[in-house]
Amino acid sequence: MYASTGATLPTGPGWTFEPKYDGIRVIAVATAGEARLFTRNGNDKSRQFPEIAAALRALAARAGRSLVLDGEVVALDAGEPARFQALQSRMHVEDPRAVALHATQAPSALVAFDLLLDGDEPLIARPWRERRTRLERVLGRRGRGGKGGRLRLGHTEADGAALLARARDAGWEGILAKRTDATYAPGVRTRHWLKLKVEQRQEFVVGGYTEPRESRKHLGALLLGYYDRDGRFVYAGHTGGGFTHAGLADMARRLRPLARATSPFTEAIKTNAPAHWVRPEVVVEVKFSEWTADGRLRQPIFVGVRDDKPARDVRREPVARSGAA
Repeated sequence: MYASTGATLPTGPGWTFEPKYDGIRVIAVATAGEARLFTRNGNDKSRQFPEIAAALRALAARAGRSLVLDGEVVALDAGEPARFQALQSRMHVEDPRAVALHATQAPSALVAFDLLLDGDEPLIARPWRERRTRLERVLGRRGRGGKGGRLRLGHTEADGAALLARARDAGWEGILAKRTDATYAPGVRTRHWLKLKVEQRQEFVVGGYTEPRESRKHLGALLLGYYDRDGRFVYAGHTGGGFTHAGLADMARRLRPLARATSPFTEAIKTNAPAHWVRPEVVVEVKFSEWTADGRLRQPIFVGVRDDKPARDVRREPVARSGAA
């Protein structure tokens, strides 16, 4: 179940509000003997985050039943959720020794905000308020292990305006508004969940890159696109900002094996340096100020690679008009 982008803060009864965590969305499947962390791509990240998997196995053992939770894997900084970039060093590590080192040096936690299965009982047809009550019973009202715990209960509050103000002051990406009477619809983008963003962010697919100029190395700018309803790959703009030197090298390593002779975009585009085209498979997150009238990104800045999300699912995110329903 995915949130739509909201234009305004919803008012009236029946809404609850949460911080929008900056991590990897996962479905966590836990039994006493096994725990898996599935991304939207269906990839299991439990090997990359063994401390979370261990905490989930212990939780299921204490509960005496299997559990399926919806939540976000977040990096921790001084025990608090940190920016997504802090997770990137862990997302593809396979060597057990390196994984163990990362778990110590770059710790993570699962912030759980929904409970979908409690033992043999599916909960997706139950309203959010009931699922939340059951989640609090399973995790405890403060989560497991306090500030150092690997399982956290997602924060909620009734005052959306106050939470949005906190988000602006703290530099969060934004907040989520959820209908308290809404059931859970797997795989569906719904207006019962709304994203209210302090800054514009969304995923795009890389269709190419330009050659670097002057002292810059590896690549110049990423050429970004998204898929429309008819499956056409639409150009959205380019970004060269937000990269470290190591980030440029990593992006070049990802893109070079995907080289192709022709542009993947449906329209001809002009670039300010020679372009290299790639198969549109690499998904990146970009922050930007707004969309222009001709459908281009204004002031786009690279945030990170999002290989937890399928490229074919990347669309231009519509803005849903929020209300009391």
